[in-house]
Amino acid sequence: MLPILALASFLVISLTVLPVVVLLFTSLRPAGRLWLDDGGWTLHNFISLATQPNVGTLLSNTVVYVGGTIALATVFATLWAWITERTDFRYKVTVRVLMIVTLSLPSLIQGFGWILLLNPNNGLVNHLLRTWLNLETQTGPINVYSLGMMVVVSSFLLTPTVYVMLSGIIRNLDYKLEFPATLAGVAPVRIFMKISAPVLLPGLLSVLIYTVMIMIQVFEIPLSIGLTGGVQVLSTRIYLLSSAELGEPNYNLAAAFGVALVIVAIALVVMYQRLTRESEKFTVISGKNFRLHAASLGVRRFLAYGYAVVFFALAFLPILILLWTSLLPFYALPSIGALAHVSLENYSKLFSSSMFPRSVNNTALVVVVGATLTMAVSLLVAYATVRPVNGWCRWIDVLAFMPVAIPNIVLGLAVLLLYVQTPVYGTIVAIMLAQILGNMVFGTRILSAALLQVHPDIERAALLGGVGRIGILARILVPILRTQMFNGWLLVFAHAMRDVGIPLIFLTSQTVMLSSSLWVIWGYPDVPGAAALSVLLVIVLALVVTPMQVYMARTDESRQ
Repeated sequence: MLPILALASFLVISLTVLPVVVLLFTSLRPAGRLWLDDGGWTLHNFISLATQPNVGTLLSNTVVYVGGTIALATVFATLWAWITERTDFRYKVTVRVLMIVTLSLPSLIQGFGWILLLNPNNGLVNHLLRTWLNLETQTGPINVYSLGMMVVVSSFLLTPTVYVMLSGIIRNLDYKLEFPATLAGVAPVRIFMKISAPVLLPGLLSVLIYTVMIMIQVFEIPLSIGLTGGVQVLSTRIYLLSSAELGEPNYNLAAAFGVALVIVAIALVVMYQRLTRESEKFTVISGKNFRLHAASLGVRRFLAYGYAVVFFALAFLPILILLWTSLLPFYALPSIGALAHVSLENYSKLFSSSMFPRSVNNTALVVVVGATLTMAVSLLVAYATVRPVNGWCRWIDVLAFMPVAIPNIVLGLAVLLLYVQTPVYGTIVAIMLAQILGNMVFGTRILSAALLQVHPDIERAALLGGVGRIGILARILVPILRTQMFNGWLLVFAHAMRDVGIPLIFLTSQTVMLSSSLWVIWGYPDVPGAAALSVLLVIVLALVVTPMQVYMARTDESRQ
């Protein structure tokens, strides 16, 4: 176990601690000075945090946005996880594929799709509502530029992430725990509250902690929707400080915000560890007649079908409006007259651009290799922390979790500064390392929650049989956790495909990726061209996700 612990420690320190140290040093430098520059040290940047304009409103908006989004997304995702993992729902594979596909489009472009749908003046949905309800007003009735709509839109974007994390946890809940209460006639709601929920608690806590932190740092929807309506949240302020939107970037103050969020992340992880200290009492896979159970939906299947139609119709409307826009020379409401202007010219221009082939090659290398390395590193770190041999193991978990508090735009800057005087600087390797750093948090969370449910007796039996720790990981735990491994890989792949912040920080003519190309086209502005590239991203992810999900579904069915 000690060699695995040493390797996990090296990976965590080199991938996470060093960039955070760079961030800390930058936050302690005077304005305009970076971490390697001379100029002394100062706490002025941290003092400035409390004196930022409208800081009270900024914090309250952030709390409402984060809390509301997580609450809605958790409701949506829990329903789907229970339907697909614990019932006889016929279209499980379809739901899993559609959930992952919704992650393919960058959140900024999804926000733009919702603007096209709900723009108060010419949004498609508002236009239809005014027509159907015979409203005389020329605007509304829905205002997309509001905090409430930011919550609703973001909840659809967060639901697939929460679903992937919850599905494995709910799937591994042994039905034998619930069966006696069912025979006794206990109501399903009471069974869930008294039996299922306490067993699921560690996994649910890991999901909650992770989603809180990623929502704090998300800036695409607040940027595309919130800023137009004058609604700022914490992530928007950090992004604006890190960019040239308001003039010269203030990297020092942005780094101070990042350090403050790291402290919050540490507090959340410590709380999580205390609540789940006795992890063995939550194990449900012990190797002793564990079996899955699919409850019959009966007539409730029609409610599930209705929920599916409504949910995915709302989730994919932005993609459909972008598909329509990609076929036009300019945005126009769908109509018979607009069909005369439909063509593939935007796609032809995209394929003939000099930037496109290089961005495709760079993206393929970064996301495929990066996702694979991320899950390999995550497995080592999760195993070292869930099966601790000393107190240092818990600190590995704390250190590995810290990057979730740092917005991608600031995280990319920290990695950029770390490798500025090395051969890695200015290459796609730097982008890959930065994305491994950011996405490893998700990989460790999903695998840690799954490992908590695997009883250590399985490993002890293998050790007595002469199998080493690496053999246990490769030959025993990976097959048991392969559903979570595949789901994690696909989610990391999707996040890497749609990430804009990190590729944008490293953007050069040689390191351009599809997501940074998308940003460039969007800002040109070329809305139809950006829509065409967005549609291509969806198609690429669908071609990768569909066969892998079908294979995993068939494999799982053969094991039941």
